[in-house]
Amino acid sequence: MSPENRQAVLSPAAAHKFELIGRISSGLAHELNGPIGIAMGFSELAKEAIDASTSPELSQADTSKVRGYLDMIESASLRARDLSRGIWNFAKAEPGTTENIDVVKLLDSVQELTAPAVKVAQIDVARRENPSGVSEARSHADFALCQQLLVELVLASTESIPGGGLVVWQVSPDAEGVVNIELVAEPWNENPTSAWVIPEYVRESFNDMGGSIANAVQTPVKSQTADNDDDLIGWRVLATLPPASSN
Repeated sequence: MSPENRQAVLSPAAAHKFELIGRISSGLAHELNGPIGIAMGFSELAKEAIDASTSPELSQADTSKVRGYLDMIESASLRARDLSRGIWNFAKAEPGTTENIDVVKLLDSVQELTAPAVKVAQIDVARRENPSGVSEARSHADFALCQQLLVELVLASTESIPGGGLVVWQVSPDAEGVVNIELVAEPWNENPTSAWVIPEYVRESFNDMGGSIANAVQTPVKSQTADNDDDLIGWRVLATLPPASSN
């Protein structure tokens, strides 16, 4: 890609970056309440267990109890750290470097970033359960740019399934090494009233990286909550990224 084309791709991406950071941060602030509350609660229980001890040294039972509380505090703290580190890394990432990347790892990061933001719209983000799913798929692409494009696309799903639902993703390389990305918006219990819109700069950016992204198409999906077997209508988006480079 020429420097002129690269700038044409990155300029609209930069314009959208601050809006995405705001939307992600809003969800993150709400999500952090969980681990912070857990850490505070178990800290209080640990102090109470120590204060309630009748001897200068804790008994084995008391020690085990306090250790359990400390483990919960550590787990909650790590969760809070990972959430804040994810948004920090996203905010400081600068598109412009094309290299061999792991697209599975890319989608994992997109899921981590977007899940708190779309949860307020009653939407979950998850990898599709698939016994034949790959653990790694390499592509020669711009990790930071791809991450932003896919974050934008997942956040846009809220308009296509206003009643809530599930966004599932899967990654699969073909025989030529082209990496296929599938995203499906599955409503919980009611058909969508709006299309899953792909912003134009997202489409152009995929094309300029040597990949592609097609318009969202309607696809039948099973209701996530209803007891009957009637199909609902969801949305399916297919994107590709170029094969990994051998250089």
